[in-house]
Amino acid sequence: MSARVLVAGAGPVGLLLATELRLAGVPVVVADRLAEPMAESRAVLLNPRTVESLRERGFSGLLAEAVPESGGHFAGLSLAHAVDGGQGYLKVPQYRTEAALTARARELGVEILRGHELTGLEPDEHGVTAWFGETALRAGYLAGCDGQDGAVRRLAGIEAVEVPPSREILRADVLGLRVPDRRFERHPRGVAVAATRDGRTRLMVHEHGGRVRGAPPGYRELAASWQRVTGEDVSAGEPVWVDAFDNTRVLATHFRRGRVLLAGDAAHRHLPVGGQSLNTGLQDALNLGWKLAATVLGTAPAGLLDTYHDERHPVAVRTLDLVTAQETLLFGGPEVAPMRSVLAELLGLPAVGAHLAGAIGGLDVRYPGTGPRLPETRLATGESTVDLLAAGRGLLLDRPGERVLVRPDGYVAWAGTEAGGLTAALRRWFGAQRPPIARGEAG
Repeated sequence: MSARVLVAGAGPVGLLLATELRLAGVPVVVADRLAEPMAESRAVLLNPRTVESLRERGFSGLLAEAVPESGGHFAGLSLAHAVDGGQGYLKVPQYRTEAALTARARELGVEILRGHELTGLEPDEHGVTAWFGETALRAGYLAGCDGQDGAVRRLAGIEAVEVPPSREILRADVLGLRVPDRRFERHPRGVAVAATRDGRTRLMVHEHGGRVRGAPPGYRELAASWQRVTGEDVSAGEPVWVDAFDNTRVLATHFRRGRVLLAGDAAHRHLPVGGQSLNTGLQDALNLGWKLAATVLGTAPAGLLDTYHDERHPVAVRTLDLVTAQETLLFGGPEVAPMRSVLAELLGLPAVGAHLAGAIGGLDVRYPGTGPRLPETRLATGESTVDLLAAGRGLLLDRPGERVLVRPDGYVAWAGTEAGGLTAALRRWFGAQRPPIARGEAG
């Protein structure tokens, strides 16, 4: 069996990457070790940048079923009063996000192989041979989107910087509970979170000074921890699923090695505070997809695929810093109370709130040599740039007095009036592939 691109991992990141590749016409196979799709809610928060991107790719149905969130937070301190970029935050269970992405992938012709656990890799200068037990699959490129415990990074020999865990959070979805909703409620003995929707309650609890188990907990352990922290008895609840996550930090030194690439948790792992893990991974996929597609199709300018690491690795570093700062302020004991008090004062300043809201919401990302992401623009034809970007192609806006070149991921590659500047930008980002021209922007 062979494919132009093999994506390891059928989670949200791998599925979105596969749809991006198929939009460009690249044959792609997705392989996942799980025999059935994941049916748990887990990561639920989509930040403003991700909402904006999914809207542009035509996932309006998924976004319509999501529940609006009042705003992001920094270490549990609300940013609802700050500017969050128009689209706002949305909550949708991860299994629904995966289902929508799976449907789109199949619609575009992506082949999804389940029950395929990666056991070996043989990269060479022309491609990669991936082994799933006795079965081999040959691909031109392999994208590792197989999560924090995935095999691709290890088998490819890509180094990573790792900080071992020191904190653990227990988590469950539970039926039959009636407890007050609370958002990162700090107690003398720990932190508790509870949110009920459609009869299902999400519980998360952290105990100060608790040990890192290194193994999945049972619901009895979670209920005991919850009672020690909050004083409430939740032992009568019926768990749908229970797990734990810790604050292990991992960052791959390179997001590309030859014909093997990493995205999402396979490239960077951290505590999933505020949905940072899911959203950063989805933005990895949007950055990588069009670059890998152009490389496979032979239209990419020299070095285009290398810009994936150059652009996304610094974003991962920044995300790790933001998450670590929040983790310290949120899950620290009484000693962090003075710092939280000062931060709460600073967040009252509009500039501070807007700055952190942009960072947490993914709105402040700018890549070297590019501008910001293009806001929705209406054209005199009645079309919107949201509709024009749905095909996953670049765009050249011919505006009165100015031209704007937009990459397929929505970032402004160049804006101006000089023909020489436009030619250089086209050569740098698109090579032999030229984006369509949209004329006559409306005011």
